Amino acid sequence: MGLVRALFGMWAVAVACEARSQAYLDRTLYPERLHEEVELLRSAIHEAHPDPYRYHTRPELDALIDRVRDSITVPMSLVEFEQALGPVFKGVGDSHCRSEWPVDMQRTLEREALLLPLQVRVLPEGVFVEEELKGFRSIPVGSRITAINGRPIEKIMEVLLRTVVGDGANRTFAERMVEREFNVRYHLYVEQTGMYRVEYRTPDKVANEQVVFGMTAIEITSTRKPKGASMLSWGSTVYPESAVLWLKLNTLDLEGLNLGGQRPDRFLQATLNDAQREKVRTLVIDVRGAGGRELSMAELVFSAIAKSPFKMLDAMVVRSIVPPKARPTHAIPESFYASANARLLLAGKGDYRVPETDPRLSMHEPMNKAFGGKVYVVCDGYTRDAAAALVMMVRRQNRGRVVGEEVGSNAFGFTGGPEWVVTAPNSNLRFHVPLLKYVPAGRGEGPTDRGEQPNHQAYPTPGGIARGQDELRASLLEMIQELE
Repeated sequence: MGLVRALFGMWAVAVACEARSQAYLDRTLYPERLHEEVELLRSAIHEAHPDPYRYHTRPELDALIDRVRDSITVPMSLVEFEQALGPVFKGVGDSHCRSEWPVDMQRTLEREALLLPLQVRVLPEGVFVEEELKGFRSIPVGSRITAINGRPIEKIMEVLLRTVVGDGANRTFAERMVEREFNVRYHLYVEQTGMYRVEYRTPDKVANEQVVFGMTAIEITSTRKPKGASMLSWGSTVYPESAVLWLKLNTLDLEGLNLGGQRPDRFLQATLNDAQREKVRTLVIDVRGAGGRELSMAELVFSAIAKSPFKMLDAMVVRSIVPPKARPTHAIPESFYASANARLLLAGKGDYRVPETDPRLSMHEPMNKAFGGKVYVVCDGYTRDAAAALVMMVRRQNRGRVVGEEVGSNAFGFTGGPEWVVTAPNSNLRFHVPLLKYVPAGRGEGPTDRGEQPNHQAYPTPGGIARGQDELRASLLEMIQELE
């Protein structure tokens, strides 16, 4: 009993310290100042965003922004203001047009916020424990969470999913974002506490509950055991029994690859050599969770499997071609504007397009000795940007079969490239507004407000999570072997 009291006392002190330090929860932002910041965001969207009226006309978008501004009538906290702006960003419907927390708030979240130390997976069957992040296990992996501190998990997910801004109506992207940031989003948008009573059903369907004490992000990082033997961004595995090479690309971000000492062109060439030496008949490219802003990386990877010349993009659209007046709140990519006027063509209604002579819109040749066998691409809702463009190319060029989930980037056009970063002077929120819209080559299928759809929909399973297995990989390898 003495130990329990001591632990509870330590938790109470920690919670008290946390509450004192979390200024982002204090209602110190006055309506008049926040109205100015709403107008700052409005002007940035109208001036810079390449496709702001995709889902709403300009009058409709302005009316929506007016309603948001006029709804702010009392002092707000930083978190409340960020939530109030949600309808504006969702009205634009672009995951890259977003707000970012101030730097000092991010530091506080990392060092002082007491977070639920659980990694979860969001599946059609519910929300499941994938990993405990505190170094030891008190809730069985694969358990389905039913409630936290008396709140049903369904209600919690309704709140958290509303906090995600994605491309159009892409719910899959929202689910992947929530599962990646579940503990931080719970802390910001549900409740601030240092003790979590988690109700769950074990993989054996036994109802139970467990009290879990909160930990800071720094504590979680220091106690968590890294999973997997390799920390490299790209890796490959050959399965001789089925003549399959599984290529895992965790990112298509060139800078990240370079920092890890990996040269993507050399890696791909070595992979092709391995495939030839091992007499590989099927190549699986796994881009689950991968992103990357440079579409040239998608071109490079696709060139390793292309059978004929290909085109990655049909168009690139810009609306802002003249740098705005210098303002202390605006960080502007000057190099983008330095050459914009010389190479952009007016396309009507304030849109400008990159000319077809631009190398990014040209035809690209297959890599020397490109792989000619069967191809599968595995993706999920967090496959986005360059990785999503790769998925689109594989499907639209009929080069392989896509397995998994709808990708996170819109199938009919998504933004990227240089951006404005506008710092709101009172809340210090940073508004990101991209300047380029990419229109993928080929014909997309499905709703225009969704991502590229897979040929074969597949998800992780609760049983696979409980056993610590990647069942999607196992099932696909089994299917390939049976088809041979």
